[in-house]
Amino acid sequence: MSTLKKITKILPICFLVGCASIADNKMQAVSVSTGEVTGAMCTLTNTKGSFYVQSTPGTVTIQQACDPLAIMCNKKGYKASAGASGAVQDQTKGMAWGNIIFGGIIGIAVDRSSGAACRYPANIMYPMEKDNEVKQQPADLTSELKKLNDLYKSGGLTKQEYDQAKAMLLK
Repeated sequence: MSTLKKITKILPICFLVGCASIADNKMQAVSVSTGEVTGAMCTLTNTKGSFYVQSTPGTVTIQQACDPLAIMCNKKGYKASAGASGAVQDQTKGMAWGNIIFGGIIGIAVDRSSGAACRYPANIMYPMEKDNEVKQQPADLTSELKKLNDLYKSGGLTKQEYDQAKAMLLK
């Protein structure tokens, strides 16, 4: 068997070994806890969409992306503690590095754009504490609801995202 025929048979296998988008799932379960405060609603957002934890502690399945995952939790009468981070950074999966050898620039680009090359921590802590400051005035709430409604009408939010965000504001 000629060397060219051997290479032609082995080369496609090498591409499959290194490509995270073929070898791994692009969805991931993420658990969110708000410390001693329970029952908060959290929104996790990346470039692939917004994902909701209806009540903490809780778990949601998100679509992975190679960018930070923004986190916002709300519960009436509570606020984020000083140690709460508004985002967690993605981490590159080990198998994505195989693209340097086998998939080349195209494989890396595909895996990064699809989110298959990255993952987030499985457990996220977003500590909350009692909010002793003055609460949102009704005029502010009305303004926020109007902005939310405008965003929904312009197509920036789905009906489900709109309903969930509205519920968070009205809590």
